[in-house]
Amino acid sequence: MPGAAARSLRGLLAARRQLIAARGKLSNIVRGMLRQEGIRLPPRALNSFVGWQRILEQGFAHEHVLQIVSAYYTSFVALAQSIRELDARLALAEKAEPRAARLRTMPKVGRIGALTFLAAVDDVARFSSSRKLIGYSGLAPTVRQSSDRVCYGPITRQGRRELRAVWVQIAHLVARDPSRASQPLRNWYRRIERKRGKKTAVVALARRLLTIAYHLLRYQCEYDARRLKRNRKVA
Repeated sequence: MPGAAARSLRGLLAARRQLIAARGKLSNIVRGMLRQEGIRLPPRALNSFVGWQRILEQGFAHEHVLQIVSAYYTSFVALAQSIRELDARLALAEKAEPRAARLRTMPKVGRIGALTFLAAVDDVARFSSSRKLIGYSGLAPTVRQSSDRVCYGPITRQGRRELRAVWVQIAHLVARDPSRASQPLRNWYRRIERKRGKKTAVVALARRLLTIAYHLLRYQCEYDARRLKRNRKVA
């Protein structure tokens, strides 16, 4: 059973995910409705207050469209406010958790990534190895064994879905990140991509990032890209 702090983090992060999903669904509804009116919005036009204001100020051929969009905008504002309040709570939780600062030394790992890891894993000592953690995340490949032959299939997807989803997103960011801190990980990703394809490479990179995170907490150290260059087996 996770501790009280981990349960609290899980609740806050789950609420935030649900609110963000509701905000995205609301924006998609408005985008689809306006498309029927012949209005095509640019990407991310409904992701900000400024974008909504521009749409409301441009005017519509039918008055009822303005009324509907205004009603959805009111809901958008309420959702955005709730998300901001949860983000403030999560910021306080991060300040009170020194392990989050250690995880954030990794490239592209922000507050949500670090807290999602801590909420899912709680005490990293629960896992005897990084392989156990990978299995817990659902990113371990399935294994089919017949006599002397072993075949590896798609990932199991069994375990903490939110941990898997967030750290796969981080892997996507690291794969595109041009910074020096990401260079050894990016180069490793590209070697896998050339051999196995982009999708497999991203999942492999997510596993490697989780392995690094495990070691940072297990041995109470910070991320150092130079160590990855010296020892490719660190993850």
